[in-house]
Amino acid sequence: MLKKQIEAWVIQDIGLTEFDNWNAVIRFANRLSIRNSIIACFMVAGMLTVMHAFDLLLNPLWRDMAIGCSIAVVVAFVLTMLCSLYMGYAVIHLARTRLEFRQLSRTDMLSGLLNRRAFIDDLSQVERGHLLILDIDRFKQINDRYGHMAGDDVIISVAATLTEIVGPSHLVARIGGEEFAILFQDCEVAEVVSTAERIRRSIANRLIEAFHQSIAVTVSGGLADITPMRDFSAVYAAADRALYAAKSSGRNRIVLERELPRGTQVEPTSLDLTNAAMSLA
Repeated sequence: MLKKQIEAWVIQDIGLTEFDNWNAVIRFANRLSIRNSIIACFMVAGMLTVMHAFDLLLNPLWRDMAIGCSIAVVVAFVLTMLCSLYMGYAVIHLARTRLEFRQLSRTDMLSGLLNRRAFIDDLSQVERGHLLILDIDRFKQINDRYGHMAGDDVIISVAATLTEIVGPSHLVARIGGEEFAILFQDCEVAEVVSTAERIRRSIANRLIEAFHQSIAVTVSGGLADITPMRDFSAVYAAADRALYAAKSSGRNRIVLERELPRGTQVEPTSLDLTNAAMSLA
């Protein structure tokens, strides 16, 4: 029982302390060092008392107590502090490495945006908002004419434009080869439409310097509403339907799902919905 109480008193902060910075580590190390020093002092005092009872001490008890407890406190404090700081450094390094790995696993390497899996995962947690799907028009022709390296430069440039206009308030992802998605939250549909049009115009009016070529590109988009009654599949299908309408009606435009006639059929696109759902499993 005493052993358990001592253990609980010594390590009670370990589970509660967040080793995410040096200040937290130092506070923890100080508390643990003080507790271990107190325990070491009591242990030395107890041993000296027993030795005094058997007349094994060469000096008066008070003198040996003062010397022994002083040494015990200093040694216990220094050793515990060093061990705690070393352990804290290791934990901080592990935490940062894990955070970096998690960030990399959620990031599209080419565009620097969220990847499809991370975006679907985040979107599945949202009950209300708006989903905008954007697709670079005639991207295959860009690859065929200018080469795949130029195509990569186009994707990077479009991603940078999306990030610049949308900002950190909303989620931006690359969910397919030339397909991007934006999750808008806490804003009215009029604001979303205005931002979508600003994105479309900005991309259409800007020549992209791609692999020593100046390339003009446009994007088409489909916008759908996220509601509690819709799961990810339904929201994506609605936005995809609007995107197909934008493509089939001339490209370089944004179409709202709510403006489409009811019963419009969903056409296949570059991103298969079944594969997207399976990638979450």
